[in-house]
Amino acid sequence: MEFRLANRDDLEALVENRMEFVQAVKGIDRKEDFRTKTRAFLSAHLEQPDFAAFIAVEEGRIAASCMACVFAVLPTEDLPAGRRARVMNVYTQPAHRRSGYAEALVRMMAEEMKRRGVEELRLECTEMGRPVYEKVGFEKLDNQMRLKLL
Repeated sequence: MEFRLANRDDLEALVENRMEFVQAVKGIDRKEDFRTKTRAFLSAHLEQPDFAAFIAVEEGRIAASCMACVFAVLPTEDLPAGRRARVMNVYTQPAHRRSGYAEALVRMMAEEMKRRGVEELRLECTEMGRPVYEKVGFEKLDNQMRLKLL
């Protein structure tokens, strides 16, 4: 198994990996539109400072993935530089689950984000994924809410 930072050569595999992840978690209504928008985003952000994707590759296929988007927030005492990243699409193919791949990728992502000056990682998780993040050191936040505008 090869664990590495994804690059432009991985674009199509990442698109399909994300399609599978989102379909498994919540479903996709307009698949081709979602695929097109995912490809456009990844084309623009792969190998850029505001995005990273780590993958575990076996025999040329993605067995597991972890992505993060970096963004700025107003500085606070806890985030003096105002640099936060949202971890997304932590996904392991069913045949490779419970192998430690997701944990390894999340740890790699945390190290990379630290290297890039990111001060905090946030994510949403399923109950199945929660133990993975807790092993890495994530803590549960109870007070988040959201307002959907569109």
